[in-house]
Amino acid sequence: MQQKQEFYETARAIVSFTDSYTQNKQGKRNEQSNQEQTPSLVEISAYLQYLRDQICYNNALNSVIHIPKLLKSLSALVTFRLGTHIDLDVGNQRLKVRSLSRQCLYRIQYIGDEQVHSDLINNGYVRVMSISFSTAGGKGEEQDEEILNGLIRIYDFLIGLHEGKTQQPSFQTLPLLVRNTEEQMEEEGADEELDAQMNNNGFNGRIKSNANDAKAMTLNHFIHRN
Repeated sequence: MQQKQEFYETARAIVSFTDSYTQNKQGKRNEQSNQEQTPSLVEISAYLQYLRDQICYNNALNSVIHIPKLLKSLSALVTFRLGTHIDLDVGNQRLKVRSLSRQCLYRIQYIGDEQVHSDLINNGYVRVMSISFSTAGGKGEEQDEEILNGLIRIYDFLIGLHEGKTQQPSFQTLPLLVRNTEEQMEEEGADEELDAQMNNNGFNGRIKSNANDAKAMTLNHFIHRN
């Protein structure tokens, strides 16, 4: 019971933090919300790490999916304060928030079923993961590790939709979701970004290799459609 309560308190803290961030970004915070306490960057990172571990080791996926706004909040935090520059310590804390949010979403993607993939798409998962490997216009991650992880995750997502999941024999291809995925990638200019990363030799050539894999998956679907 205590663990369940801690889980839901964690979820509430993440949603509250994201709501505060979104309202600040949109200039919509009112006097009452300004007085509310929201977690610090260090605290929110701890909450995200706890959530990630619960998804991985305590079969908390169903709870995550059914908590209102949690998926949306995780997707929003993938781009938390992206492109804003401040002192190194705060910048690293913000990067940690973004990275842990992506890790949570990737765990959800990895073990999720067809409905979970639909929920991820509806909450902008493909869009924000595309941003994570973008470098043009100063909107994406500059760190090679985050770029590499973004490429790996978008490839895994695409191959699951196209070919199913080897670790989940019951997970079949999802052609109806492919178009929505393509639309989100197109909106973020992901095809052009994949082309750019195909010339990136960072991480001992792994960025280039994974960009090629992701690009091949998108081209393969284009060929089949035509």
